[in-house]
Amino acid sequence: MDLLDKIQKIQALIDKTSSEGERQAAELARQRLHERLREDSSQRPIEYKVASHSRWEKKLFTAVCKKNGLIPYRYSRQKYTTTMVRVSKSTMDNILWPQYQKYAGILRDMVDTIALDLIDKIYAGDKEETIISGEIPCAN
Repeated sequence: MDLLDKIQKIQALIDKTSSEGERQAAELARQRLHERLREDSSQRPIEYKVASHSRWEKKLFTAVCKKNGLIPYRYSRQKYTTTMVRVSKSTMDNILWPQYQKYAGILRDMVDTIALDLIDKIYAGDKEETIISGEIPCAN
């Protein structure tokens, strides 16, 4: 079980538990994992450049960084969709990037669902694509 799985299970326990003692124990475990994460990132941080395709992906990556105690940034004159972060390779490979990929997949699925639903509401007609063969006549 990697750190990502442990953090997710602890967070689920914190969210679902009704006992204050269990919640405190889970919070302490989460703090220990975050300390371990900070130690990993302090060993040999590498500057990563992540270029997003949309502002939502950039906001998502920034949120994942902040959730894990990292500070994302951007240099002057870099594109708005670029995000920089200094973190160890193991932290990026085992925690940050898998979390981002998971949430980005969920985000894309949600956006696709919403867009298709909206298009269906706008045009509730024939759902098949029109195929044209030959030349299209010009209206003069």
